[in-house]
Amino acid sequence: MRWTLVIIIILSIEIYAFQSFKTLFKFNWISKVYLSINFLIYIFLFLSYLYLNYYSLNISDLFYDYLSIPMAFLITLLGFKLIICSFLFFEDIVRILTFSVKFLFSFNDSNDIFIQRRQFVSKIALFLASIPLPFVVYGIFKGRYNYKVINYELEFEDLPEKFDGFQLTQISDIHCGSLKNSEEVEYAVNLINKQKSDLVLFTGDFVNSKANELIKWKDVFSKIEASCGKYSILGNHDYGDYVSWDTKDEKKKNFNQLLNLQKEMGFKMLLNENVKISKEKQSINIIGVENWGKGGFKKNGDIDKACQGLNNESFKIVMTHDPSHWEKKLLNHQTHFHLTLSGHTHGMQFGIEIPGWIKWSPIKWAYKYWAGLYLEKGQYLNVNRGFGVLAFPGRVGIWPEITVIKLKKI
Repeated sequence: MRWTLVIIIILSIEIYAFQSFKTLFKFNWISKVYLSINFLIYIFLFLSYLYLNYYSLNISDLFYDYLSIPMAFLITLLGFKLIICSFLFFEDIVRILTFSVKFLFSFNDSNDIFIQRRQFVSKIALFLASIPLPFVVYGIFKGRYNYKVINYELEFEDLPEKFDGFQLTQISDIHCGSLKNSEEVEYAVNLINKQKSDLVLFTGDFVNSKANELIKWKDVFSKIEASCGKYSILGNHDYGDYVSWDTKDEKKKNFNQLLNLQKEMGFKMLLNENVKISKEKQSINIIGVENWGKGGFKKNGDIDKACQGLNNESFKIVMTHDPSHWEKKLLNHQTHFHLTLSGHTHGMQFGIEIPGWIKWSPIKWAYKYWAGLYLEKGQYLNVNRGFGVLAFPGRVGIWPEITVIKLKKI
């Protein structure tokens, strides 16, 4: 019954949207191209799904290999049609009201005006609905690999002198299960190494759900270099919570495999703990907490446990996956945290950013701190826009990010 309702709704949208093409182009080559594209996308999705079922392959494991792009095209096309339908629906309401008035008061206006208005509305609807299409296509095939290095220079009065000019690189949300193009990923790793940072800090979500996603990319990410070490924390996707495991032991084995793989790649995982980085008898502290997120997200992060052994005077950099942790717990904590590094939001992989002019994404309605650098109460937060993708296999306007932060003493 549920699938029947879905099919009826989709068919209604298809028929209604096609009216716009029929009004403007009758049934010429433009209408035929439109119908052909529709047909190919549905066939592409159906054959991909059929292939996975025929060979009894796990759909969740292979979603990004077979289904993500046809699904993205289908949803994009449905969005295109819904924009058209909204215009035509409004025009139909006006037409019904007009005909009602004519019927009640016996007006005999020509129907030409209605035909002309329908054509005008159809043109406007097609034009506006078409605007996002090239950007979405670019985002799927190119935008997701449009890696950007974003540089910040942050000044602190209490930074130890030996760390003046100390540089760190932050990466986040790699989501290995969504990666496709090995050449582009290797390019990004080389770009990370070109920054020649002292530290590389990874702020969670190496995988979508399963540790085995990382195996294919282990050698690539092992090439990341940093003179003072590489450190990582867990994101909400790293726990395996989004998979239906047969047993608890299977889930635990997956979790331990992820920890071991990161260790083999040279990353030191910080699980509600801290580590001291020393230079000639001076030091700073890197604090890594497990995932803590507002709402229904896992709240394993324990900042008090992570800070054990530290004094109030020490210089502290916190790694926490979800920026809501900074907002809800760290910002007003009795301990002063000089710099906090987060990720998680991806900037929704969709938005508009023109430096100095505009910075917007729908994710701002869910997260107050969603991308870039923030300063409140003398404490910095950087929210990395992410390295990979999740769900939608592309990026539109919000590009994958490599953050480089240089610490300066004033």
